[in-house]
Amino acid sequence: MEGAIKEPKGSLLFYLKVFVMIKRKKVMFMIDKVLSYINKNSMISNGDKVVVGFSGGPDSTALLHILYRLKDELKISLYAVHVNHLIRGQEAFRDEEFSKNFCEKLNIPFYSFRIDVTKMAKEKGLSSEEAGRIARYECFNNVLKEINGNKIALAHNKNDQAETIIMKFLRGSGLKGLSGIQPVRDNIIRPLLICSREEIEYYCEHNNLQPVIDSTNKEAIYLRNKVRLELIPYIIKNINENVVDNLFKMAEILNDENEYIEKEALKYYEDIKDNGGIIVEGFKKLHVALKRRIIRQLIKDVKGDLNGIENLHVEDCLELIERNQTGKMLYLPKNLVAEISYGKFFIKRLDTKKDFEYILKIPGILRLDELSLVVKTELLKNHGNLTDTPFIKYFDYDKIKGGLVVRNRKEGDYIFPKGMKGKKKIKDLFIDKKIPRDERDSIPLVAIGKEVLWVYGIRDTKNYKIDEHTKNVLKITIERG
Repeated sequence: MEGAIKEPKGSLLFYLKVFVMIKRKKVMFMIDKVLSYINKNSMISNGDKVVVGFSGGPDSTALLHILYRLKDELKISLYAVHVNHLIRGQEAFRDEEFSKNFCEKLNIPFYSFRIDVTKMAKEKGLSSEEAGRIARYECFNNVLKEINGNKIALAHNKNDQAETIIMKFLRGSGLKGLSGIQPVRDNIIRPLLICSREEIEYYCEHNNLQPVIDSTNKEAIYLRNKVRLELIPYIIKNINENVVDNLFKMAEILNDENEYIEKEALKYYEDIKDNGGIIVEGFKKLHVALKRRIIRQLIKDVKGDLNGIENLHVEDCLELIERNQTGKMLYLPKNLVAEISYGKFFIKRLDTKKDFEYILKIPGILRLDELSLVVKTELLKNHGNLTDTPFIKYFDYDKIKGGLVVRNRKEGDYIFPKGMKGKKKIKDLFIDKKIPRDERDSIPLVAIGKEVLWVYGIRDTKNYKIDEHTKNVLKITIERG
């Protein structure tokens, strides 16, 4: 390097040129690093038309700029898609304008969408984060169809990977979840997953790209932001300064191993498949690691994806298969039902709403086979020290006038929620709690007429609660069974 600089060694100009050369090499190393990662994971082929998710932030700006510099070498066409969620006021329109101008300078076709994500979330009973994700993918795919493209490039980086793995770990995820974000999933590619956030910020600064900054990224409101702003910095300072790199390497190892087990599970799945279901006898002989994957694959074959399906649903399916009782059913999210029928296990789609309503006998036991739940009622004397739990509620029995039923929702249902003034429509309660529409009909309610005493798993009433004057107590327990 010194031989390439003609200025006298030790002079100010010499050191200035060395500094510039080091910075240039650092940037070129990052571009080579991304190119190597693209090739290693077979992300791109000659002639690909690539839609780039472009928010205008540092990550997506660096991604678009790097792909622009590599487009001739990779022989690809680029198309930028920006989605304005209409959430952050003028800041969102600032981001949209920056993105548009950036693409004009590089002569990259630019597509912009404005989606009222808050309204969409309320209408569909989703969180704003989930609604935003759905909106973005719809926009990406719409442009993909319009241009007859075949790849979507997203700007997730190494730090995003570390955050995701920690979040999955905290939620009790399995091997697949701990594999984190995949570099390639279907037609989605993530070329920057190999780069740290610091490298990306350095690249933007060195190239004077001046990306916009989302102010909400600095607020520890959502779980991801808390992990990013508080947990990871604490780990770096007090436990392991290489945690981001280590988690990235761990994800690659777990992904390789999970990929192998997935392939093995598919082989066994093909062997025990029969007329849309799986043969229970053959299934029971397999290792539980294969069983879980086979159930997920069966659900995916019916549903098309695994959104809304959690570990507890898979475990419930395993328990149902273990019992192997013909006619037994298990209701799952997203209008799905698991069923045992003559030695076979099926996942089926429920196309119509199925209402249920049962009179609650006191005392007594009621089995809700539709939901694989048991409702148990008991009459007690008020001896104090009676504390509600998520599965047990206590009511003043003498205040209850009328017959109690357990049913799913009806038009006009309402509740007087604890901790709130006045009454609230059950419909509005579901919306506020972000309960997906297709799950609302399968939530049991304990009710007298239109008045709801308990929305299982969500809220109970402040009416009919026990106090120092209560003599007879009604205990209601709802549990899996």
